[in-house]
Amino acid sequence: MKRIYSLLIPVLVGFFAGCATHSPVQSVEEMREEVKSGLSGIQTEEFVVNRPFITAYNAVQVNAERCFEVTVTKLSSRDAGTRVESIRYRADSLMIDETAGETYLQLDKKDYGKMPEGGYFVMLADIEAIAANKTRVIIYKVLRGYDKVNHSIVAWAKGSSDECPRFPQEAKDWRFTYHSP
Repeated sequence: MKRIYSLLIPVLVGFFAGCATHSPVQSVEEMREEVKSGLSGIQTEEFVVNRPFITAYNAVQVNAERCFEVTVTKLSSRDAGTRVESIRYRADSLMIDETAGETYLQLDKKDYGKMPEGGYFVMLADIEAIAANKTRVIIYKVLRGYDKVNHSIVAWAKGSSDECPRFPQEAKDWRFTYHSP
């Protein structure tokens, strides 16, 4: 019987440790580490565009500020009546050096535990020069609801579009209030 307990205890500890809730990502560095560790619901998509780094980076930065600084609201009908659901999104870009930069998107909705300043991280794009006219873009993305955001980053970096995506999900009943500078 003692042998059964000695085998069962590590299995149960591992099971309950795996069931513990994972705290939200608190920084872009943590988002990168989550992907490397393979433990989170974050995936990466990598592509190369045939544009100089500064051109691709500037296109992503300008469009992210214009399109991702937004509050989306929706009227929701529930059993207890109608309520307004509101989500504030924020975007920021940072030049790391003359050949690398990053752009990220945060969502401010107090639902999921400890929220970092500015909101939960839902997307990060690392943009880096790999040759004079070639730029690599790595998108770290949450798995659901932000496909249109990710596709926009790709289009902006390529220079093929400057349209603002409607998100989250299909966003057909959402109202968008932009806060771009």
